[in-house]
Amino acid sequence: MVGTPLGARWEPFDLRRAPRKMSAVAAGVLAALYGAASLADGDTLQEVIVTATRRSESAQNIPASITAITGPTLEQAGIADKVGLARSLAGINVTDKGPFGGVNGSTLIIRGLNSDSTSGEFVQSSPIVQPVATYVDDTPLFFNLRLQDLDRVEILRGPQGTLYGSGSLGGTIRYVQNAPDPKAFDAKVEVGVSDTAHTHTSNEDVSGMLNLPISDTMAFRLNAGYTTEAGFINQPNLYVLNSAGAPVAARPGNLLSPPQTYSKDGTNSYLYRTVRAAWLWRPDENFHAQLSYYHQESSADGYPYAAPIYGLEALSSSDLTAAATNDQVDMVALTLERELGFATLTSNSSWADHKNVSEGDVTSLYDFFSFYSALYGNNPRVLVTGHQGYDDKPWAQEIRLASKPNGSYDWVGGVFYKTENTTIMEHDFYPGYLDYFNACVPVYGAGDGINPSQCGIGETAYTPGKPNTIDGIPIIKDQAYIGDFETRYTDLAAFGEFTWHFAPSWSATAGTRLFRQTVSQSQQTGLLFDGPAYVANISQSDTWRKALWKLNLAYQINDDNLAYATWSQGFRRGAVNGLPPTEAAVNYVTNPGLYKVSPDTADNYEIGAKGTLQNRFRYSAAIYDIQWHNVQESAFLTPLSLPGAINVGDAYSRGVETELFGRLTEHISAQANYTYDQTKLTSLNPLTYIGLSVPPPAVGSELPGTPKNSAAVALEYGHLKVGDGELRFAANAHYQSAQVPALSATIPTVSGYTMVGARMGYTLSHWQTTLYVDNLTNQLGVNSYTDPIQWGKYYQALVSRPRTIGLTVSYSLAEH
Repeated sequence: MVGTPLGARWEPFDLRRAPRKMSAVAAGVLAALYGAASLADGDTLQEVIVTATRRSESAQNIPASITAITGPTLEQAGIADKVGLARSLAGINVTDKGPFGGVNGSTLIIRGLNSDSTSGEFVQSSPIVQPVATYVDDTPLFFNLRLQDLDRVEILRGPQGTLYGSGSLGGTIRYVQNAPDPKAFDAKVEVGVSDTAHTHTSNEDVSGMLNLPISDTMAFRLNAGYTTEAGFINQPNLYVLNSAGAPVAARPGNLLSPPQTYSKDGTNSYLYRTVRAAWLWRPDENFHAQLSYYHQESSADGYPYAAPIYGLEALSSSDLTAAATNDQVDMVALTLERELGFATLTSNSSWADHKNVSEGDVTSLYDFFSFYSALYGNNPRVLVTGHQGYDDKPWAQEIRLASKPNGSYDWVGGVFYKTENTTIMEHDFYPGYLDYFNACVPVYGAGDGINPSQCGIGETAYTPGKPNTIDGIPIIKDQAYIGDFETRYTDLAAFGEFTWHFAPSWSATAGTRLFRQTVSQSQQTGLLFDGPAYVANISQSDTWRKALWKLNLAYQINDDNLAYATWSQGFRRGAVNGLPPTEAAVNYVTNPGLYKVSPDTADNYEIGAKGTLQNRFRYSAAIYDIQWHNVQESAFLTPLSLPGAINVGDAYSRGVETELFGRLTEHISAQANYTYDQTKLTSLNPLTYIGLSVPPPAVGSELPGTPKNSAAVALEYGHLKVGDGELRFAANAHYQSAQVPALSATIPTVSGYTMVGARMGYTLSHWQTTLYVDNLTNQLGVNSYTDPIQWGKYYQALVSRPRTIGLTVSYSLAEH
């Protein structure tokens, strides 16, 4: 994968060991990701110890659908982000948006629970939170984390409401970072370069790690990374802009003339910078404290859009300006852990600040409004630019007590508190419109706001040189739209799970989470050219008190295999919409039911089995039925296409997940995993017919972003002695069937496709070198579309990165 960490560790995982068992899923994932380092050189299988259930235990022994992947595995496979991670796992789907995928929006889907458009437009302008809970260590925070210097990744599929609370509808993903190690000094440097088809410069990657013991009880760890990825999207029709951001007229001095244009290739280049510092103090075996700081900055100079109007193979965007984003995350976490003998007491405190500033061309969205020419005229140089801002500041505290393993029962319990302040801004500007209007009126006359006209009605609420507000909203020259959300969210919860081993091979688990959540939200929405009738400034709040439940029954078939059945619940908080009461241009009156969005919930029914056979084969299988109630959707509302949210109806997701890994010989290992996921919208809220900007789909339609069939296969030939080192070859393929990109009756279906990759690695003492090819066949992978009913003939496709060939080299003080 382009720009990924470079030093693949070919030796076995750095794991805690147990006599027999290892997570079948973890072992299978490794092979799928081009290697079989999950096996030692002999026949003994190794395990991964996880804390996903809030106590340390082997992933293989947990009666649930859980995948654990170690950091060395990710490095060996060249995986540096959630896109590469998800494409090798069952039941998880990710829409690749690069740095644009770090904020709200359906960039991460587990078991098909998604209702939002996957194409990416206005992803920040919704109050709806992700349906998947993501944690960095024990900090609940969603962003596009770079996967560097990790101890492991833990993926829990299905609702995890009892232990992880609100937002964990589809599942939970935990990224566990490496802790400082007081036992040994270590350092590592990785460098890499690669080339992507349809680009004009190389991709580059540099990263490093330093582990510094300060004493026998104290250590410091530092890691940092720098990655650039070349752009592969061209833009053949960019506008030349003046210093105010307005299109420059082709005939100087004539504001009624067309725009000056130019073309530019490779506009969607990406840049990532990361740094993490961690300090560990372990004065004795019964206590440790860890303080960490993480900073990440991601930026992009364009969106990975290709417009069908140019032919998708041209990889050319129809945008009139280049999109841009800058995403910054700062996170501080403190963990205190005390062994009490009978149990472990843990305190996790965290604070984060996640900021994002983005902008992009939304001209076609405006141009396709039925009332566009009546309000805005027919300016030959029309350009509307969306400026988006996102600022999220969560603070969370959890204190929990987890029992030590004993013969009869296990338990975990705790309290959780979180407060979060989030500001989301969507400001659309029509630069140069007022100047155009003033030049147009003497020639054509002003419009009446009802009939199509050349000039439109101007900026009726704006007075030059005089501050003006509508309902507290400032009126700024050429600002066409405002959509701001200010949200304060608090969550207070008590949770617990109790497991009773009531027979030698049987155990039963019951869990609950009792919580009180409050959301206070203010929203400013309006078309600012058009006066008070098109503006709203609303503040509302809501409180939810609820209990979530979980029941699990497990049967240990023998020492190496188990089966289980689970019922679990998930919950996601509601929201409010600030919408104008009327929209006079289209004779629309806003239904009062659109002002509030109720929470949605999920009930998961699941049976599964996992284990090992003959100490050479590992498997994992699960069948699930998730009933999703009162589904929330981030959507365009009302005829004016105002971003907001709505309860769209009810749905379900039913599927089968299977993973199988086998070590066929000393040198050959193989992997195959397959997911079947049938999603269906089972009912529609009547409000969708009058509230959505686009026609809703029919009852029975699929949910967006999830292919019905997906599969991953891999084959490795390794452990080949060449000189004093070791050589490995691996090949893999990932297939996904067709999918729908949004809940819309008018959006195109995304065709299925297959991606193929290959890797060759050589390890010699402290050195590692890897040659790789991603997207070997240069497959044009379309992941989503924008809706033609909103964007007209200039609608676009979200596409994957073309073929990439790269070389990575690493040096580590620790010998491989």
